[in-house]
Amino acid sequence: MSNERNRTVDILRFIAIVSIVVAHASPNELLFRIRNFDVVLMVLLMGISFTISQKENSVNYNSYILKRFKRLIISTWIFLIVFFALFFVISLFSNGTLFFDIKTIVLSFAFNGGIGYVWIMYVFFVVSLFSPLILQLGEKIENNNKYFLSLIFLYIIYHFLVSLNGLLPTILGENLQNYIFTPLGYCLIAAVGIRFKSLNKKEILIMVGGFLSTFLIFMLLYKFKSTQDFKYPPTIYYISYGLFVSFILYLIFNKPWVQKLFFNRFLYFYSKLSLNLYFFHIFSIYILNFYGEHLPLVSKYFITRFLFIISSAMLMTYLYEFLITNWLKRRVLRN
Repeated sequence: MSNERNRTVDILRFIAIVSIVVAHASPNELLFRIRNFDVVLMVLLMGISFTISQKENSVNYNSYILKRFKRLIISTWIFLIVFFALFFVISLFSNGTLFFDIKTIVLSFAFNGGIGYVWIMYVFFVVSLFSPLILQLGEKIENNNKYFLSLIFLYIIYHFLVSLNGLLPTILGENLQNYIFTPLGYCLIAAVGIRFKSLNKKEILIMVGGFLSTFLIFMLLYKFKSTQDFKYPPTIYYISYGLFVSFILYLIFNKPWVQKLFFNRFLYFYSKLSLNLYFFHIFSIYILNFYGEHLPLVSKYFITRFLFIISSAMLMTYLYEFLITNWLKRRVLRN
């Protein structure tokens, strides 16, 4: 199991991945809006985890990036190969109609649409690219107030560039949004996570109040629109809500007595394997997309859709870990 100081991260990562599955199970509008902190929380935790790992083990930048490239980009491409191959075989034994065309396949591998869902892996990789730089620059700004004022200044520049992007031709603007501005927006969120461990409780509470106030102001300005409309690329309305909820969850689950209630081997297992769980839940989603009409009791209701997706994804993750991963480990040890 993880040590005491990382248990909060494990619990919050589990909450984040489950919330993402909730979103992909098509909940009602209210629940969809409430859970729309999930990706912000996941990126915030990336920043926190990166800081912890750097303090424990200082690694070479090139080695670190290569490791993250294999973990996020190569793993995604392997998943896509298996995903498309599986549904190609299924199509041969069903009505013979291919489920995906070449354009969808190419865009999926390019992290630019396609089947959807995998775009976040490119974002995570870009966040990983910039995290060492953010940490290094942050170490030169010891004062927390100056650090976060610097982030606000960077956000203003980012927001200005995003606004200008809307003036560009559609194709160019969309590519800049997908490959540049969306990842950079999440880098600013990761920068908050990188500094998070240096914050005391008073500073966290002040930031909670600031995020809540910002969210409420923009909620009124945008006439109660969903924060989802401001996610691609992430802007202040979406970010402020995500960070407000993330900070609140941290305050709740950082308490030892709360951790004792929620932390267990089950949660730790799926938190540690959240990437695999994410990949496998995509299989479950598309099974419902293509065959939901044959499973009316599952596909009709949100709760049954959610339970099907999360339980089948967890089962596949478990089987993969103990049948495939452990088999590979044994092969390596024998050799």
